[in-house]
Amino acid sequence: MRVSALLALSTRAIRVPTTQMSAPAFIDDVNSKYEVLHKAFEEQFWGTKMALSDGKYNTAELTRTKGEMEGFLADPANLARARELLASGGDALSAEEKKTLELFVKTFGCYIMEGDEAKTLRTACTEFEGSLEAARNKMKLGATLDGAFVELSSVGLRTKMRTAGDEATRKACWEGLRAIGPFVTSNGFVELVKKRNQMARALGYVDFYDYKVTQAEGFGKAALFEILDTLEVGTRPLLATARERLGNEHGAAALEPWNTGHAMAGEVTKKLDPYFPFEKSVEQWGRSFAALGISYAGASMNLDLLDRKGKYSNGFCHWPQPAWVKPDGSWQPTVTHFTSLADPAAIGSGLTGLTTLMHEAGHAAHFANIKQPSPLFSQERAPTSVAYAELQSMFLDSLVGDAAWRCKYAISRGGEAIPWSLVEEDVRAKHPYEVFALRAMLAVPYFEKALYEMADGDLT
Repeated sequence: MRVSALLALSTRAIRVPTTQMSAPAFIDDVNSKYEVLHKAFEEQFWGTKMALSDGKYNTAELTRTKGEMEGFLADPANLARARELLASGGDALSAEEKKTLELFVKTFGCYIMEGDEAKTLRTACTEFEGSLEAARNKMKLGATLDGAFVELSSVGLRTKMRTAGDEATRKACWEGLRAIGPFVTSNGFVELVKKRNQMARALGYVDFYDYKVTQAEGFGKAALFEILDTLEVGTRPLLATARERLGNEHGAAALEPWNTGHAMAGEVTKKLDPYFPFEKSVEQWGRSFAALGISYAGASMNLDLLDRKGKYSNGFCHWPQPAWVKPDGSWQPTVTHFTSLADPAAIGSGLTGLTTLMHEAGHAAHFANIKQPSPLFSQERAPTSVAYAELQSMFLDSLVGDAAWRCKYAISRGGEAIPWSLVEEDVRAKHPYEVFALRAMLAVPYFEKALYEMADGDLT
C-alpha cells in the first residue's frame, strides 16, 4: 500500500482536524505519520545506495518518498498547531509534552518554505539530486593499468594509491578518482548548485551553504567560518612544516598528491595488514563496545560491509526505524542500516574497513539509545547538529589508531598480538603528518563555501 494511502486511512480513523486536536492527540498524530513516511524513504535510500536488485528500489521512488516526508515536515498546519498548543497549553501541558512540542516547532521551522517559488525550486532540487545519484551509481570508475582499463571503486582506487609500490600505478589511480569531478559536473551538478542557491535566496539566506548550516547548527555561515578560520590559520604552519619534512625524508616526488599517502605509510601499512584481518572486524567491534559498556537497546542491525560494484562508495549509517518511547511507555528499538567498504583481498583494507565499521557502529549506538517521546528526536536531519551527530562516531573510530587498543585487539589470524615495535614504527611514520587529515577535513567546508558563493555565470 502506498504511503499516501496509509496516511489517508490514519487520518480518517482519527476524524479530528489537526487544528482541533489536543496536545496528546496532536503529538501522537505527528509521531505516527512521520514514522511511516520516514521508514518509506529510508528503505528506498538503503535499497538504491546499496544497489539492491529488488525492482522496488529506484530513483523515482526515492525522490517520491523523500518529497512526501519533507512535504509533511514542511506543512504549515503542523507548525501552526504546535505553536498554538505551546502558547495556549500553559500549566496543562506536561513537561514532556512541552519538550516535544518545542522540538516540533524547531523541526518544522527548518522545512517550512514561504512562497511557491521556493517550494518549486525544492522539488526541482530533489529531482536533480535523484538523477545525479542514479548517474553516479552507474559510472564506470577505475584506472588504466599496464595499458588496460581496470574497473575499481573509489575505495579500491584510494587503497591502491596508498599501497602500490609503482608510482605509475598510483598516479593512474589518482587520475581515476579525479574523473568523478568532470562526470558529475556534466551530469547535472552545475544546475543543481544553481537551483539550490535560487531556493536558499528565495528563503532569505545568503546562499545554499548558509541555509544548510543555519538549519543544522542554529547559526549561519559567517559564524561558522569565524570558528573555522582560527583552525585554518592556526594549522597553516603545521602544514608547511609537515610538507617540508615529507619532502626532506622522501624526496620532492612525495609531495605529489598520488605519492603522499604511500610515502607516509605505504610500507608500514603492509606490515600492519596481518594484524587487521577483516574477518575479525565484527568481533573487534563487539568486544570493544561491550568493554566500554555500550549497548544497542534491543536494536536490529542490517550491515553491508564489503565493497562491490554499484554500491555507494562511502560508509554511512541510517535508521529506517527511529528509536523512541511510545505514548504507552513501551520502547520502540531502532532498526539500523550501516555500511563499510572492505576488500579483503586488498592490502590495508582490513584496517580502513574496521575504522569505517567502528565509525558507523558508533552512529548506530548513539541513535539506538535516544529515549525520547518522538521519533523526531532520533533522526540525523536538521535540526540535528552535524557536530553533535559525528562526535560519538569519530571518538569510537579513533580507538583503532590507539596504541593501547591495538595491543589488546589487533591480533593476526595466527593469534599473534601486534608487536610494540610496529606500533611505534607506525606512530613515527604517521604522527608528524596528522595535520594532513585535519586539513583534508577543513577543505570540505571551504570548498562548499567557495562553490555556493560563485556567480551563476562562473558555474560551468
